[in-house]
Amino acid sequence: MTNPTQLKNNSKSDNQFQWSKFAGLASQWAVALILLLFAGKYLDRQHFFKIKTPIFIWLLPFLFIIISLIDIIKKTNNKSNKSADN
Repeated sequence: MTNPTQLKNNSKSDNQFQWSKFAGLASQWAVALILLLFAGKYLDRQHFFKIKTPIFIWLLPFLFIIISLIDIIKKTNNKSNKSADN
């Protein structure tokens, strides 16, 4: 039989593990956004497209943020649902 104190400690350590995965996310976002800004600036300066407005410098970081947020929401919901089922 499981001890209630042991269950409480396990859920606490699981919760800490869940959020510790996202602890370095700010620095990863900063590096990725800077690289995407430079890549967007480079693509906007190229003459691949006949568009004069800077689209890629806005589009690449925006897509990165949206995709990252969706991924974070999915991961945290999966962990929350698993802990609620137990």
